[in-house]
Amino acid sequence: MSAAHPPFVAHDPKHVEPDAEHPHRAALHSVPDLRFEYGFLKSVRPYFRLRSGSDNSKGKEKQEADEGRAGPVDTLEIQWLDVAWVTTRDQVLSPLAQGALWAIAGYFLTPVFGQARSFVPSPPEGGIVKWLRSWVHSVGVVTPTTPGSNSQYTVARP
Repeated sequence: MSAAHPPFVAHDPKHVEPDAEHPHRAALHSVPDLRFEYGFLKSVRPYFRLRSGSDNSKGKEKQEADEGRAGPVDTLEIQWLDVAWVTTRDQVLSPLAQGALWAIAGYFLTPVFGQARSFVPSPPEGGIVKWLRSWVHSVGVVTPTTPGSNSQYTVARP
């Protein structure tokens, strides 16, 4: 007898190792993050460069003057013209183009939907309300009043 399995199994032996017969489903992918900030930062990232103090090619006299500091200084180089272009493109031009396309599509598709609606038969007006009123009358909850009264229906009291 093996030490892994008990000497007597009271159930179907195929359930001893269920993973062998039922492979696991593939893991579902996560939903992508569609917030504006992350996409914008990703598109601007190539225009930022961090240079460490040791990477800078300085002359000997400049290095000797900097030796009084605690350590090398990191500098951040930004290509401002490219950052301004990406910002203008993402925050002004793209929303303007999208709004213009939606307006044009709405202008031209509204008559098309109006024509398509004329081919679809509409139910008679008040069909559900008529059915509900007849059902309420059949139950006897309300009864119609005389034509001269202010209210159309009165509640039937037992």
